Amino acid sequence: MIPGLLGEPFGFKHTKTCLDRKVAKRLLAQAKETFPLEYSALLAGQDARITSHIPMASARPSTDAFSWDSAAFFQALQLIKQRELQWLGVLHSHPATPPVPSATDQRGWHYPQLGYWILGLAGDEPELRLYQWENGGFGERSFLYVDSSLP
Repeated sequence: MIPGLLGEPFGFKHTKTCLDRKVAKRLLAQAKETFPLEYSALLAGQDARITSHIPMASARPSTDAFSWDSAAFFQALQLIKQRELQWLGVLHSHPATPPVPSATDQRGWHYPQLGYWILGLAGDEPELRLYQWENGGFGERSFLYVDSSLP
């Protein structure tokens, strides 16, 4: 792994993870464009604040799973590093199910210090949830939407 790349969005005792509203809007728009397939992205920023994302094309497009090509994954990590950001999490959509980690999500998660975001598109309104891996499973965490000065 690239030194200094992994952030720890849950490592700040009195600070909630924050998601920039503009990033959230872009993630939702891109997930809707990908629907009914799953959408995924790497989330980046500093400390506990997500200010950027990199959409990740699935190596095997599916309605109920996502996977990445290794070369594309490492290129995305290099881009995060070039932007002088930290990798803070992964987001993926659940086009037909609630935003709750599936058994596949749990088996495939290898970065417990990062946030695991799921965007549920099955209901009348999209629903975004954040999870943290603790004690062998995912626990839901609260987060804040924040406004930034980004264009």
